[in-house]
Amino acid sequence: MGPSFVAALAYAADADVDALRRAADDPHALQHRELMARALALVGAWVRRSRRTGTPPPDDADLRQAHGYVRHLAGRQSAGGTFVGGDNVLSPPDSAFTINDVGDALELLGPFLSRDPAAASLADELERILARATPALLTGGVHTPNHRWEVTAALARIHRHRPDPALVARIDRWLAEGPDIDADGLWSERSPNYAAAVSCPAFLVMADVLGRPELVDPVRRNVRATLALLLPDDTVETVQSRRQDQSRPFGLAPFAPVLWHLAVRDGRPDVVRAARRAVASPMPEAGVMAARAMTDPQLARPLPGDAIAEDALPSRRVSTFRDAGLVHVREAGRSVVLFAGSDVPAEGRVRSGLAASPTFLRVFSGEAVLGDVRLSRGFFGLGPFRPTTITSWHQDEDGALLFRLTETVSAGYHQPLPASRLRADAAYALRDEGRFSAAMDFGARDVDVVTLRTTVDVTVRSDAIVLDLDLDGPDVPWALQLTFRPGGTFSGVTDAAGGERVLVDGTGTYRVGDDVLEFGPGNGSGPGQPAEYLPGQDHAYLGGTDRPEGEHVFITGRSPGRTRIVIGTGTP
Repeated sequence: MGPSFVAALAYAADADVDALRRAADDPHALQHRELMARALALVGAWVRRSRRTGTPPPDDADLRQAHGYVRHLAGRQSAGGTFVGGDNVLSPPDSAFTINDVGDALELLGPFLSRDPAAASLADELERILARATPALLTGGVHTPNHRWEVTAALARIHRHRPDPALVARIDRWLAEGPDIDADGLWSERSPNYAAAVSCPAFLVMADVLGRPELVDPVRRNVRATLALLLPDDTVETVQSRRQDQSRPFGLAPFAPVLWHLAVRDGRPDVVRAARRAVASPMPEAGVMAARAMTDPQLARPLPGDAIAEDALPSRRVSTFRDAGLVHVREAGRSVVLFAGSDVPAEGRVRSGLAASPTFLRVFSGEAVLGDVRLSRGFFGLGPFRPTTITSWHQDEDGALLFRLTETVSAGYHQPLPASRLRADAAYALRDEGRFSAAMDFGARDVDVVTLRTTVDVTVRSDAIVLDLDLDGPDVPWALQLTFRPGGTFSGVTDAAGGERVLVDGTGTYRVGDDVLEFGPGNGSGPGQPAEYLPGQDHAYLGGTDRPEGEHVFITGRSPGRTRIVIGTGTP
């Protein structure tokens, strides 16, 4: 019999709480969510000690420290029940994050109220906070998709503690909108972070408290998608995300409680394997994670046996996420990610809540990682290539996979206004042209359109990834930016003007230990084909950029025309 989830996490959780006991930062400087998370971690540690000995420990220091945080939390609660602080002012959903932890703390303290005065005193304070917050969560609104589920999870926890049909009725109003999950198992925000931290845990707690096992189904679907997006370094692909994690790696560890829950509930071998790896990974906020886990009965059970060995899996697995425009090709020692699902072309802007990454390819080959491949064009400041279509993959006679990514962008020059729209005062309407705004009544003018069509054919061979770039349109410069994960060394590249690395001719290499990625051939250099990344006017106008961090190399050229670039990964 193996350990429970909390037992497997115990060492990391104890270390986390030990650091919290020594924390010297001023509680006045902490936001409400951090105050309650710390209090819950301390309550969890105290309860774990109590469960080990069968009786409340004589030392109530953890509860007293937790109560100090909770008093500060009570001071942050507004007259309307929401909490003061953070960018979202008097926010019901942000308050729900805190109330979820209040609910779990009350659940953990419940068995000890008659036996320990410190536990009873802390629970009384938490009860008052919960009662003041309940009306706001029963009537308040939200502003992101996952907020609906954070609020419903808080209402479920309040109902678990103090049953009330009005709480269930409000949950059902949100649930009537339906789980925002697509046919491929991605929540609408496509974010691993919010899937792990909000949507999946919320549906699991609602399923448990309300006795509705069907609410576990969206979580199953998302976990299946998450495992299909798992990269060789045990991070989950994020390029498709519509939230803050779209530009940084996201580890598997935050999914550990969800994976363990489903592994115990369903016994699926792939989920069991992932749960084992997740709980063994470096765990952020292990103390509060362990405390939250203690309220989930499934996490008190050990993982079932692992029936399928890793080497019994298919040698090549291709996962396609059609709504997200994402394909993941997984092979022994190599992963290839293709992305054609940016929201920017359709929305015409870069905006919080949109998938905005121009990365259209990633290649993992052992320890050598080509983390971002982007194609810039000097075309009206419209930004990098963001493909809007990716064809269904197919295989040629040699087993190579063939993909096509496409995008068409246009801009124009505006003709004089028709006589019917002329004004004597020349005060024409301020309108957005697609690239910029001006008082020129743009919608009333005829336009001479200039168009650039970009096609990238990607062939995934056993020893290489072949890119055929085809740019059809005016004579403009382009630059393919290859961004490698730091830690390796280059050969074959030179420094261009401005200090950027450029591959002028031949083949370049990037070596990390025994793993090598080759790339080339170079396509010349010079002032007519500068080695530069152009983020587009939405960023450049404000002096910003979305250029990814890492080690950059450029291969440059000019349109129109077709150019082949090969990224060698070696023979698997």
